[in-house]
Amino acid sequence: MASGVNAAGCGVLLLHGFSGSPLEMTPLAEALSVSGWTVSVARLAGHGTSPDDLARVTWPEWVASAREAYRDLRHRCRRVALAGLSMGGALALYLAASDPPAAVVAISAPIRVRPLLASAARVASKVMPVVPVLVRLVPRDPEVRAYWSPYSRIPLVAAGQLELLLAETRRALPQVRVPLLVVQGRRDWIIPRDSAQEILRLASGAPGTLLWLQRSGHVATLDRDRTVLADEVTKFLRIHLAP
Repeated sequence: MASGVNAAGCGVLLLHGFSGSPLEMTPLAEALSVSGWTVSVARLAGHGTSPDDLARVTWPEWVASAREAYRDLRHRCRRVALAGLSMGGALALYLAASDPPAAVVAISAPIRVRPLLASAARVASKVMPVVPVLVRLVPRDPEVRAYWSPYSRIPLVAAGQLELLLAETRRALPQVRVPLLVVQGRRDWIIPRDSAQEILRLASGAPGTLLWLQRSGHVATLDRDRTVLADEVTKFLRIHLAP
């Protein structure tokens, strides 16, 4: 999915979260396209179809689908920035370590799975293959609820692949050198509270900015601060996508 009139050959690739879909990036994509950038929203492997498909993919396949979308946009645009939500943010950081974009925006990006959740998932996977999506993640605002279409259940084997991806991302972060905007919601109980600071600490060679969203949880692109998020991301990218 791509939008926008190409402004001086600049593009933004958006990457959705684990078990989500490109729809959850719609409000941000629409806001960014107003600036005239070419905005592309990738669909990651195993997503947007069925939980059974998610259960069959491995973390390198998520990387491959993100990299393919990144390369496609770079063929069309002179300068490209990466922005991702949750796992999409981790993927953006991972890609930036080896194939630097103009800038990276990591929104609600986990640096690791909470230890208790990781242990519970490993134990539970031996007796049940899937778990239901948590109701508390559903956006409160009916205006954006239509954009929320995650899988109704999550294969635990896929959660294991997410753990592996995050481990690789941690190892890659010291190689990231591009400008970073790291965003986290004050009400995000899904990822460790120190995730944003830890990303900036590990990517210490990159000029980094931390933005806290006071009224938002994990799916910040659809939460109460989504307009603040869009405005701040736009301001950040105007600086780093400038000719």
